[in-house]
Amino acid sequence: MEKKVVNRVVLIAGGSGLIGQEVQKELNKYGHEVRILTRQESPQAPYFHWDPKKKEIDRTAIKGVHVIINLAGAGIADKRWSDKRKEEIFNSRIKPTQFLHEISQNIPSLTQYISASGITCYGYNDPIRLYKEGDEFGTDFLSTVVKRWEEVADLFSPQQKVAKIRTGVVLTERGGALPKISGTIKKNIGAPLGSGEQKMPWLTLKDVARIYAHALNEQLDGAYNACSSNISNTKLTKAVAKKLNKTLWLPNVPSFALNLALGEMASIVLEGVRVDNSKLVQTGFEFEHKTIDDALAYIYDNEED
Repeated sequence: MEKKVVNRVVLIAGGSGLIGQEVQKELNKYGHEVRILTRQESPQAPYFHWDPKKKEIDRTAIKGVHVIINLAGAGIADKRWSDKRKEEIFNSRIKPTQFLHEISQNIPSLTQYISASGITCYGYNDPIRLYKEGDEFGTDFLSTVVKRWEEVADLFSPQQKVAKIRTGVVLTERGGALPKISGTIKKNIGAPLGSGEQKMPWLTLKDVARIYAHALNEQLDGAYNACSSNISNTKLTKAVAKKLNKTLWLPNVPSFALNLALGEMASIVLEGVRVDNSKLVQTGFEFEHKTIDDALAYIYDNEED
């Protein structure tokens, strides 16, 4: 256990998702009181009903809250990007944030707002550059989503501190990118994607939860790149294959095939970005899993189902 922290009442939107559940566990270790917003009707504490579309919330949930953590948002890679899906990705982040800001006017105890954000904000124009938090945003779809997402989060400032956690690809076998990679490798059809040189900022599920707890405990303010390091698609694929004792024998999956299969969403896997995590590290945060081998050992040997 790290240094003693001030216990706070924390309200989490999007807390029933993969990252949210892990954040809740991490905050409970420090003795924080955690409340989770859910769209379910008549839930039992620590769950409380809300519906941002209808602008409904159980007022009991917000009483005495010190910190709001907002993790709400539709999965970026869950479905092909039709115009309707892109609108859903955008609105599922912006509208709940706007509603939380509205209700924050009735929470005099609130001192901090912590928002999920994306490392995708920098775009894919310069694969060599090591991006820092002060660098400009990109102009592609995901960059514009994150830009607007953070602008709405900043509505909480200057009344509250606003921490924006620009999260890289979260590695866990419970969901996200890793099961898709490992699934093909287990079937002996795994291969790097496109050139394989594209860089991916990554971190483990445990570390991302620890970052949120750190942001709360240290009352961080501002944007932070949340990633352990950057790895190429080829090196990641080879590392997973090695951990699973599998041999990669197929050639790289051609870019045109991924573009045909995924459409515009192919940019997620075919384009890369490198980011710098030194701002977060300088606040005193230390990653538990600093190398991909450490991360995969933890995920496959210790991560509980």
